[in-house]
Amino acid sequence: MVKALSWHETNLRWFVLCLIGVYPLAQFLIAEFPALLGEQIKDYFQVTQEDVNYLLLFESLPNMVMTLVGGLIIDAFGVRRSYVLFALVVILGQFLCLFSVFLHSFKLMIIGRFVFGIFESSGCVAESYYINKWFKDKENSLAYGIDTALCRIGSITASILYPFLYSASDSDLSKCLLMCFKIAIFSFITIIILTQIDRFSDMRDKVEDQKLESIDLRQIKNFSLEFYITLISCATCYSVFFIFSYNSVEMFKENFKLDQNTANILFSIPYYLSALLSPIVGYYLQRIGRDIEILIIACSCQLLTLIMYQILPEFESPCLIFPLIGSILNGLFFGVYFAVMWPYIPNIVPSHMVATGFGLIYSCINLELTCFSYIVANILSVESYENYQKVNSLLLLLSIIGFISLIYLYFTNKSKQRNSTHSQSNETDSTIQIELMVVSGQT
Repeated sequence: MVKALSWHETNLRWFVLCLIGVYPLAQFLIAEFPALLGEQIKDYFQVTQEDVNYLLLFESLPNMVMTLVGGLIIDAFGVRRSYVLFALVVILGQFLCLFSVFLHSFKLMIIGRFVFGIFESSGCVAESYYINKWFKDKENSLAYGIDTALCRIGSITASILYPFLYSASDSDLSKCLLMCFKIAIFSFITIIILTQIDRFSDMRDKVEDQKLESIDLRQIKNFSLEFYITLISCATCYSVFFIFSYNSVEMFKENFKLDQNTANILFSIPYYLSALLSPIVGYYLQRIGRDIEILIIACSCQLLTLIMYQILPEFESPCLIFPLIGSILNGLFFGVYFAVMWPYIPNIVPSHMVATGFGLIYSCINLELTCFSYIVANILSVESYENYQKVNSLLLLLSIIGFISLIYLYFTNKSKQRNSTHSQSNETDSTIQIELMVVSGQT
């Protein structure tokens, strides 16, 4: 009897990828509102940029631990149940943010962002797990590239949608937050559809949702040094990008004297470029390899951006060219780095702990985001050119650490390749010598 073709081998997997991509698209649509509506939030609640940064801080705070916990939950209880739980908590958090506008309570909005952040990144872990499951050893990099593009489309849409909604509703902030709530509900519905398709697929293939026998944090020690060096690069580079992004609109206005609309457009450029580049990079990465070299090039773009902002003076009149160059370089970094890094991670962790590996990386990203967002919030309690330069210096230092980590990985992998080649050469020589001895003996 001919075995039925797995759905993982059919075109259905591309529909599944679209469903997988809805969560990160929705998550970016929801998560970006404090950055894009920072001025409006300050006016409505009578708060400062320091307070707006706390919205990022309290979103990241629970993820210092909960993303790792989320990865362990996925590995222990299965991805389907876990994903549904994560999406429900996201809906609750966004409901509190919406209700905070009606009650005119900024503290409730902070609580809502905290609840939203509890399992927000855990949902991204589940998303990465699903991509690795449905595209394992086949078009994996391309799938991650397309998924990244969907994430960026979420950010692009947010940069257009929220200012438009705010203007069209006579400066009604609740309309923007209501849209966020509706997006969270739509994301939950797609997750239900996704998990059911995945369940039927496993039934057809006669496999079960992979689970660990027990949750044991000590299993993390089984991860390799290569994984932990990768984690350092990932955590620092991502933290730099998101902290810079969340403060870039106000920085463009303060340092380069740009208006709100121009600053919003510059904010969205990295996401446009990322949406365009990620699928292309993913497609070619599958064919050429060279993951670490490409990551080094991407990280160099981030370094150049921060160095440029560090040496530029304060402008007395509007200046567009330098922020435009910086946004393009930032987009090159983000579009390439994500598309290369996430397919690389499953290759350096044990196969039964992929979700835990993703969870640990997301936890460290959020740890850095939380700690440094708090520092940045205190620096920017008074918005000025000098204080934005202090923030830039901090981000530049973090980016250098991420870059050095990649350089270390490059030389380590080169050394492994040389040793492997030398070992194979010795084995070949030994085999030839044995064959010659056998032939001589027969003669």
